[in-house]
Amino acid sequence: MEFISGIKKRVGNIILDRNISRLERTKKLISLSDARNIGIVYLVSNQGIFNKVKLLIRKLNSPYRQVMALGFVDRDSIPDYCVAANSGYYFDKKDLNWYGAPKNDYIKEFINKEFDVIIDLTLEDVFVLQYIIALSKSKLKVGRFSKSMVKHYDLMIKNDKKALSDEYIDQILHYLNILKSK
Repeated sequence: MEFISGIKKRVGNIILDRNISRLERTKKLISLSDARNIGIVYLVSNQGIFNKVKLLIRKLNSPYRQVMALGFVDRDSIPDYCVAANSGYYFDKKDLNWYGAPKNDYIKEFINKEFDVIIDLTLEDVFVLQYIIALSKSKLKVGRFSKSMVKHYDLMIKNDKKALSDEYIDQILHYLNILKSK
């Protein structure tokens, strides 16, 4: 089974690299105060993380700013607390193709949307979320410091914790607030 998953991973990375080479994107430093649309990508591993992101969405949403969240549930079904809350779009393993890339039209639209800022709150390497961030046409990509994602992020925040914390979210918001838009 490891042999097959290794092949899937290699094929996925080859296809991702090919798609990245064709990616056209306008990079721009944008402060949080100037951002009019923000995308958030994260792994929904438990209800605690879900609630933290839901609070972040409420904090960032305003009459002049749209926030869209995309959560991946690494299971075969989406938990009830995600469906009932109506605070983003959630997808699961059924929305992935055989090598782990998204095959869902909404996710493809999310990737192609030119967000002012996209924030990746994932604290581990999850191929489908890396795929989404790498191919995103967002002007500013923000996420945790990760050697595997250095070439995809424009701003990386170091995080030593294994779980999504309020401190990490506050750091992201702090640095986005002090950026000066050109």
